[in-house]
Amino acid sequence: MANEYGSMERKIAKFLSQFPVLKSGIKSAYGRLVFIRNKTPSRTLSSHRIEPVGDEMLNTFFGYYDKTPVSEDGFLICHSTVHPTDRKPDSRKSLDILVFSGDDLKLPVLQLKTKVYNWQQGARAHWLDADCFIFNDFDEAGQRYISRVFSLKERKEIRRFDFPVQDSFRRDYFLAINYRRIQALRPDYGYRNIPALNDVEMADLDQDGIWKIDQETGDSALLYSISDVCQTDFEPRFNSAKHKINHVMISPDGERFIFLHRYFVGKRKFDRLFVAGRDGAQLKVLGNYGMVSHCFWAGKGSLIAYMRGPSGKDGYYLIDVDSGAISSFSNGSLDALGDGHPHVHGDWFITDTYPDKSRMQHLLKADFATGEVVELGQFFQGFKFGGETRCDLHPRVSPDGRKVFFDSVFSGKRKLYMLDLQS
Repeated sequence: MANEYGSMERKIAKFLSQFPVLKSGIKSAYGRLVFIRNKTPSRTLSSHRIEPVGDEMLNTFFGYYDKTPVSEDGFLICHSTVHPTDRKPDSRKSLDILVFSGDDLKLPVLQLKTKVYNWQQGARAHWLDADCFIFNDFDEAGQRYISRVFSLKERKEIRRFDFPVQDSFRRDYFLAINYRRIQALRPDYGYRNIPALNDVEMADLDQDGIWKIDQETGDSALLYSISDVCQTDFEPRFNSAKHKINHVMISPDGERFIFLHRYFVGKRKFDRLFVAGRDGAQLKVLGNYGMVSHCFWAGKGSLIAYMRGPSGKDGYYLIDVDSGAISSFSNGSLDALGDGHPHVHGDWFITDTYPDKSRMQHLLKADFATGEVVELGQFFQGFKFGGETRCDLHPRVSPDGRKVFFDSVFSGKRKLYMLDLQS
């Protein structure tokens, strides 16, 4: 892939991470400069059949890469809006949640509205089982973020919780984080309906963290506080840092989950990867080498992650959650392509890249056993989508493994697409 950024450019970017503001300016200017030399007339390249979801006039997207948009019965859920998506989300404008049958990706069978969203994860809408899905919303009267459970068969809301969902395990329980804290430190994944935490509120680490909510009873408990997290392998610089927890992902068997502890010393960001038990009895650091980007469960006891490894090299790593052992995926065969969003299906996974020098994002399929990497397509992202409004492909696989769903703006609109692996 000749237009990918090279190892020297990545080393410079890694060095500039110590100076976030400077890095942002240089990255933007350099990206525009190399695009002039490498631009291509192509907006999409793929040998597979690709079909957009929703009416052609709509912006549609699913959101993050950690969930499939397709239910066990083949229904598809996504977010939609007629408003421009190259601007920051506006809390005065609602977002639609659409459900499609697997036979018709143009005309939705159900449409709901939510007041909370961002362009990276939408309202965290996702399936709990073959019938029910959950999504976040805003309670105007209570001035708080909530989650709602909707039954497709009954065509009505069947539960409402006083916590917004971050991740769920079927109809058993879900985990929640503080989106006001996220809005203060990483608005790409926050909500704008009420103010972000101020500095005084941010300093309270004992009453903030990860909550567990029982879906049957509605009972809730602060499972792990940010203070608990900081006290695990404590470092003195934690005392002067600002902290957040994000990207909670529950294991396939529901017994434990991973999350990122991100803290800021001035403008500089540091990451730690944790695993924790659903009962609050386990809290362990899996990665503490400065950077952890995107992870996915590769089984009930293993992960694949794009992160900085023990040697200081950034790349794709396999992590044994029980032993803590870390090994490079396929001797680093994917590492030259940079960061991506892996989504595992059985013995293979899908991942993607950020825009290369010609502003093309690559969609890839990789085999765990052989290490073989196959490119499924390339898709253009223009400069008007960037920062909070960027559109990562965030690929996800259908439950039957026959289709890949990804978000893209190659048409000029934010759109959810289906790629047929069998075509």
